[in-house]
Amino acid sequence: MALLIVAGFVSVVEAQTPTPPIYDARRAPDTIRVDGRLDEASWALLPRVGEFRLITDPARRPAHLTEAAVTWDDTHLYVAFACTGREAWARHTARDDRLWEEEVVEVFLDPDGDGRHYAELEVSPTNVVVDLLIPAPRAGGGDARRWDIAGLQTSVTRHAAGWVAEIAIPWASLTAAGVSAAPRPGDQWRVGLYRITRPGGVDKAARIDALVQERRSADDARKTAIDHTLQDLRADDEYAAWSPTRPERGFHDPERFGLLRFVEY
Repeated sequence: MALLIVAGFVSVVEAQTPTPPIYDARRAPDTIRVDGRLDEASWALLPRVGEFRLITDPARRPAHLTEAAVTWDDTHLYVAFACTGREAWARHTARDDRLWEEEVVEVFLDPDGDGRHYAELEVSPTNVVVDLLIPAPRAGGGDARRWDIAGLQTSVTRHAAGWVAEIAIPWASLTAAGVSAAPRPGDQWRVGLYRITRPGGVDKAARIDALVQERRSADDARKTAIDHTLQDLRADDEYAAWSPTRPERGFHDPERFGLLRFVEY
């Protein structure tokens, strides 16, 4: 609960933080090959993290479903996403491009749970990545982009019903995020797993880009009209999360990250 002081009076405001979901990440029983196929015993036997929900309306099921699982060994953390969606698309081609403006899956890692200096990794349907070290929510900037996950491995495969992303993050690459060695069984991290889906493909994206550009030099009346059009065009975008965040904060809401608990198999 939070206390709000108004005109000399103290009242209690409902501000309960939802209980974060907990996922037991089992140690991998076999060697993971990062090839986007997910055909190892580890992936076949692991439970999924649970249903992804929309951050704008957690009670409503996304139109495009996402499954994820996490495992680990002495050298790496492994994350896999299986995404439905026949028209998965991407335009960016360079590392650390603005992937969050298109379609993407995302992993946020906050090993010590303090909401600061957490790692953000995004992978697009064309296997382009962005990796950032976020000093605090809403404080990315150029320094965040200069950080790289050394030794990062990612692979994406496409199929008729969607796409799969497979990720391996070396423990040794996470020193700046507060860890450099494999966790011990029983350790817990705060972790966010997310997906952005933008139906309509590159044609709709190009139309949105053109309107955004036009808006910069438009008069007030035209800006209002453009805003309404942009709202309509973006109405079916989906921001889905394993542990839903507050929509006004987007995915950068460490207080709402889930709990990843490392266990032996």
